[in-house]
Amino acid sequence: MILFKNCSIADVKNGRFIDRDILIEGEKIKEVSNNIDILDENIEIIDIKNNKVFPGFIDGHSHIGMWTLNYNGNDANECIQPMTPSLRAIDGLNPQDRAFESAYKAGITTIMICPGSGNVIGGQAAIIKSCGKTIEEKLMKFPAALKVALGENPKNVYSELKMSPSSRMSTASLLREKFEKAKLYLEEKEQGKLVEYDMDLEAIIPVMKKEIPLKIHSHRSDDTITGINIAKEFGLKATLDHCTEGYLIIDKLKEVNFPIMVGPLFSFRTKDEVKNATYENPIELIRNGLNISVVSDHPFSNCEYLPIYVGLLVKYGMDYFDAIKTITINPAMALGIDNRVGSIESGKDGDLVIFDGDPLEISTKTLLTMINGRIVYRANK
Repeated sequence: MILFKNCSIADVKNGRFIDRDILIEGEKIKEVSNNIDILDENIEIIDIKNNKVFPGFIDGHSHIGMWTLNYNGNDANECIQPMTPSLRAIDGLNPQDRAFESAYKAGITTIMICPGSGNVIGGQAAIIKSCGKTIEEKLMKFPAALKVALGENPKNVYSELKMSPSSRMSTASLLREKFEKAKLYLEEKEQGKLVEYDMDLEAIIPVMKKEIPLKIHSHRSDDTITGINIAKEFGLKATLDHCTEGYLIIDKLKEVNFPIMVGPLFSFRTKDEVKNATYENPIELIRNGLNISVVSDHPFSNCEYLPIYVGLLVKYGMDYFDAIKTITINPAMALGIDNRVGSIESGKDGDLVIFDGDPLEISTKTLLTMINGRIVYRANK
């Protein structure tokens, strides 16, 4: 057991700091309360000295370990055909990517890794912890979402190859066609009919059964609306990823209330469809009561700087705890893992990060990171 004494805990659900002790047993938070005292010679007691303790930060959209920092490059896209739902992010992951160490040293403890956006359906995403030498050690949830992409990326890839889709019309048509096939495939299986096994359609079944969401890549507002409409047509759950022009269609977003993953905030206007990118986007979406997460889209902006991106939102007018929620409880709820992570509560995973100041300030240093009840980083040790 580990007992953290004299903590100033970020209570993300109530938007305040509270003075409490935290008891860790095994991989879980056992107790959060005042003046915990345990007589046990095997317990490690760490005096936090009223430094700030936050739930481990969550990056809800990343390609970390798939677009690695070395010469091996991109294992996130298989751009030889536009529909590849059976591809699995965990099969393209390098768990030894040094970016993971940078991430947990910065306090990022949970990450959704997903295929890229070169294909209309890119494959299956996973949720992992940032420590661990193998995928088995890192893995938290799989499958966790099905990645789909709208807009310029699949258009550009397949126009070069003289294949479909080379237009937004074709992208939407291909997506509807595949979902219709998956819907029929599932219906026939549930009716007990003998159907020929199809690995791609099998990968879509959890989406059709609402067990996992679509993870919809879009920047332009019309692409976001296309994604919303297709999800509604098939009665699917979804997250809206990037959603760069969300502030232009707030009423539509409020109507469906899908969680939104905004970012990368440090990669503005690199292509035509992000020319209207602005820091006001997530601020306006939060003001309108939507569930907003800030994501790195690593390596397009570095995962380790996620708290700094959020700090910029505070600079531009976002409430401090609204900003903290975008990398804690909001993505936890959006990804369906808030029973385990996203806040510091009894029974949740022992994922904590301790700072010597405000983590949204660039001068602040990480003092300690804990993942699954194990200290994975400690300053000066």
